[in-house]
Amino acid sequence: MVTLKGGMTMKEKRIEFGKSKRMLGFRKVGADYRNRILKYIDQGYKVIFDFENVSIISHSFADECFGALLEHMKLDELKSKTTFVNTNKETRQLIKFVIDHRNNLELA
Repeated sequence: MVTLKGGMTMKEKRIEFGKSKRMLGFRKVGADYRNRILKYIDQGYKVIFDFENVSIISHSFADECFGALLEHMKLDELKSKTTFVNTNKETRQLIKFVIDHRNNLELA
C-alpha cells in the first residue's frame, strides 16, 4: 500500500520481469506487458516494475511496453502510477530514452 498526498492510499501490483526472462526482447512481449499494466492501473493499482535478474531489454520491448503507455496517459500520470526498481544503468537509460521520445512526439 502506498500513501499519496492528502493521506490517500493506493494498492500496489509488482511486475517481476526477471521471474520469466533474463532478456526482454520482443515488441509482442512488450505489448502483452503493457496491456497488463493498463489493466492494473485501471483497477487503481500503483504498478511497480521490478527488473531484478533482468540483464538486458531491447529498444522494441521498452518502446512497446513503456513508451506506448503515453498513448493512454500523460507523463505526469504515468509517473504517479508507476515506479521502477532494480534496474541496471543500461535499462534505465533505454527506458528514459523511449519515454522521452514518445513524450516529445505527444507534445509536437
